[in-house]
Amino acid sequence: MNRLDIKVSIRELITQFKGLVDSIPDSIEDPASLTDRSRKTLRAELLDIISKLESFAGDLDPIHPPDEVFDPSDPAVVGRLIARTLLERPRIPLGNIDRFYGSGVYAIYYMGPFDAYEEISGSQIPIYVGKVDPASSEATTPEQQGDKLWNRLVKDHAKNVDKAENLDLANFEARFLVVRSAWQNTAENYLINWFKPVWNNEMKICYGFGKHGDRSSTRDNTKSPWDTLHPGRAWAADAKTHPKSVDDIKADIRAHYATHLESIRVALA
Repeated sequence: MNRLDIKVSIRELITQFKGLVDSIPDSIEDPASLTDRSRKTLRAELLDIISKLESFAGDLDPIHPPDEVFDPSDPAVVGRLIARTLLERPRIPLGNIDRFYGSGVYAIYYMGPFDAYEEISGSQIPIYVGKVDPASSEATTPEQQGDKLWNRLVKDHAKNVDKAENLDLANFEARFLVVRSAWQNTAENYLINWFKPVWNNEMKICYGFGKHGDRSSTRDNTKSPWDTLHPGRAWAADAKTHPKSVDDIKADIRAHYATHLESIRVALA
């Protein structure tokens, strides 16, 4: 087909489309005539057609769109920027962090001999990442945010690690970054999706590290995989036994690393 034929064919299609669009009613006269299921089906089909038309219209543009548009207001861009900035921060022993003001994000690293973590021990891949909200959502300075980030790292995480019978606090380091209020959630999501840390609840593998303790009225809860693998927290001692054994949890951790570590290392390079 030569260029003239293509031009005529496209014009004929556009004319047909215009006729079809003009025949679409302004509204549905009897909304009850369509079930919820049929509405969803019709809408999905229309959106698919619109998507194809937009793609075709883009092909007709003699000027190509850019491969990427940098938008500083895009949450994904901000999340990536904060996460990358965090990785430039120094690593400090988790048990030796001076008190400071601010809320934000952090990453915890393991450097010990525990066999389940040998794949990441001493590496740049964190075993846990998290965020801390400010004392007030309207806080504009670190002082107004309070010492929330320090509290989480020292009062919660360092103490929980220290209570574990088979972990040594000396084998843990942390990076942390004070972040302007409201951006910590975006940054945490980016870090979790990037590193897929096994101690984060979202991975559903060795979750429970971030728990702050159960009330006596909820002691019939099932023990978390983290408390099963790392016993020592008194409030978790009386919880019901987790369905998975220590060996099962270790196997899950190794399978997780086998699936994801290579792509994480490539992203870090």
